[in-house]
Amino acid sequence: MKQQKIGLYLRLSDEDDNECQDESNSIISQREILNAYVESHGEFTDYTVAEFCDDGYSGTHFCRPGVQKMLEDIKAGMITVVIVKDFSRFGRNYIEVGNYLEQVFPFFGVRFISVNDGFDSGVVDFSGEFFDVAFKNLIYDLYSKDLSEKVTSVRHMKARQGKFITPYAPYGYLKGSGQKLVPDPEAAPVVRRIFQMATEGVPKAHIANALNRENVPSPLALRRRRGEHFPCKTVNGNSAWRAAAIFSILKDQRYVGDIVYGKVRPMAVGSGKDRAVPREEWIIVSDVHEPIVSRNMFEKVNQMMQKRRFYDRDGTVPLAGKVRCAGCNHIISRVKRSRRKGGEGATYRCGMQNMTREFGCCPLTVEKSRIEGVLLTMLRKAVELIADPEMIEKAENLPAHRAEESERLIAMCTSEIKRLTRERMEKYEAYKDGLLTREEFIKEKTLLDGQMNELTDSMEKARRVLAEVSCDDSGGPNVFSLLEHFAPFETLTREMVDTFVRQVFICQDGSLRIEWKFKDFLKIF
Repeated sequence: MKQQKIGLYLRLSDEDDNECQDESNSIISQREILNAYVESHGEFTDYTVAEFCDDGYSGTHFCRPGVQKMLEDIKAGMITVVIVKDFSRFGRNYIEVGNYLEQVFPFFGVRFISVNDGFDSGVVDFSGEFFDVAFKNLIYDLYSKDLSEKVTSVRHMKARQGKFITPYAPYGYLKGSGQKLVPDPEAAPVVRRIFQMATEGVPKAHIANALNRENVPSPLALRRRRGEHFPCKTVNGNSAWRAAAIFSILKDQRYVGDIVYGKVRPMAVGSGKDRAVPREEWIIVSDVHEPIVSRNMFEKVNQMMQKRRFYDRDGTVPLAGKVRCAGCNHIISRVKRSRRKGGEGATYRCGMQNMTREFGCCPLTVEKSRIEGVLLTMLRKAVELIADPEMIEKAENLPAHRAEESERLIAMCTSEIKRLTRERMEKYEAYKDGLLTREEFIKEKTLLDGQMNELTDSMEKARRVLAEVSCDDSGGPNVFSLLEHFAPFETLTREMVDTFVRQVFICQDGSLRIEWKFKDFLKIF
């Protein structure tokens, strides 16, 4: 019999910690409250307990490592009960919290308990508690927005005073006293060297290559060595100097002693996505800290970079942002050919190999026309195949039938698990009231737990089937109607690529590997 598991979720944001100073919301306090609740409820005696914690994360969104790990365990059927101190610890966005309480947790048969709110989805009728829950989460949401505006106002004030208020110092600097930057004895000379090589006309890729050859730690490698927790994506778990890192350093005005703040702004409160802010709205305070390079050198380098235009970053280019190197996984920008080097065509070649041989990147140059030709050929072949009515009917109806059966089974199992959960609660209440002996209660509970485990296993199998037959972009038109819409595929457009192609990988031998957006797409070939 699969053992039931409780997920205890704890969260404390920087705003809670620094602005509110509320000890009752501390991680230690939350842990004590939740453990005491579990220990005081005998129905959880045979449950195992797992803790999921997000310390320093905002509750306005759910892109938090702790909550994401808990949701993964829930989807895997490992967590059947979630307990939090109050709704605001789980999340402050009332719409998303309501969605989890009404849709997600009931779908997976998860019982949700908010201790301080007196809410238990396994005991109360949720429909009767909805307005109270929604109102509380609305208050939390409005509180987060108000708090965010206050925190932003304070940060802008400090930035205008010339204080460095962002979490991480730029490469080449360390955070000193009084919220000031001081040159890093180890990294500052590297920054000066990068600027010096740039003034001598050395390309960014060659600068990165020289630093990698000499085993100079990259900015991320240096932070890791020092034990800094710096959120950043890496390639294959590695970090090397890249042209993009060199470019970022050469464009950073802070190296001349200025404070620059407010270059990006969240799309919304708690949003993980930022939007660029016009330069005239940036907060720039000059000559605040010790410069690493002179202002004249900085301006000279940036004037030189403005004259160089190697890459086409036009968002209307069909393959823009879609071509990657299979070795290092970096996006490859297309390079325009000059008339001296063979005309007006464009090519793709991974530049990472100019900086390091560590990833086994493809050394070959691939013509843009070749990639587009391969995509068009495969799409045309797909159009030819879907002309067969029998093939279309079979391909479309079979997944739909399997999906319907799986959805029906999941709904039935969910309903039955909720019924058994209520019955188990009734047995426990009868045991507390002396209507059942301990042995009788344990026997009844074991029987119910076994039935619930069987239902959970059936749900997991149904979900796997549903995942297999569902396309990646659920809710949209099916692949066959889209093929008919874009046929006859004479010229590749950006809309076609966005519809069908997730990524195109250039392999080490120059071959292409296409990752389609629709799982069933390849089955028609």
